[in-house]
Amino acid sequence: MTLHLDAVALRAGARTLIGGLTQTFRAGEVWCVAGPNGAGKTTLINVLAGLAKPASGRVSLDGRALASWRAADLARVRALMPQATHDAFSATVLDTVLLNRFPYLTGWGWENQDDRIAARAALDTLGLASFASRDVLTLSGGERQRVALAAVLCQNVRCLLLDEPLSHLDLHHQIDCLHALRDAACEHKRTVIFSCHDLNLARRFATHALLLDGKGGAHAGFVADVLTPERASVAFGYPLALIRDGEHEALVPSIHRP
Repeated sequence: MTLHLDAVALRAGARTLIGGLTQTFRAGEVWCVAGPNGAGKTTLINVLAGLAKPASGRVSLDGRALASWRAADLARVRALMPQATHDAFSATVLDTVLLNRFPYLTGWGWENQDDRIAARAALDTLGLASFASRDVLTLSGGERQRVALAAVLCQNVRCLLLDEPLSHLDLHHQIDCLHALRDAACEHKRTVIFSCHDLNLARRFATHALLLDGKGGAHAGFVADVLTPERASVAFGYPLALIRDGEHEALVPSIHRP
């Protein structure tokens, strides 16, 4: 699946977040959207999902303007994991994940065996099989975050959009989630776009990066070419250095402040 931005601009009031970005996101790619707070990461993901309109420019999905897609058709090809999830009512984890199978329901709207297989497979992927009968209202923030990711995977679409999917997670589960996203792209040829504040995890698991500076500027390309100490230092307003240990690299705060 190809998601394309054509001269897209995003604004917040009088402030330009992104100015005239043209970029294509392709199947099999894992994109990390990075940048300081308020740079426009959530706004961009909402625009890519079709929940908000850009200030100017055009977003298309497989060559067709995103605005022309019927909501039901769009829900079968792209899934969105928002930054925050609120559970107003008691429900089991399995039933909560099954909600993302709604685009495929027919007739009376009851889930079938395929839906339940997809839901349980998503829970298994994230090590949540034993949580199936748990009430979502009893989960910790990190556990609920993993359930939200399982729901997105359960939707079984070709384009995954995730806003801060690693928040509330400890390192072990962050890595598990990133493996799941990379597998979704590499093995199932899906397009994966997620926002993230951890530049080193992004460099380790993403294939591409889109770095926003919050002032209208954006850099896009292969992750190692975009998340460099020079560009990241400018975007985040703090000097960063790249350290190496054999094959491993990490961006760290510089010991010298300007």
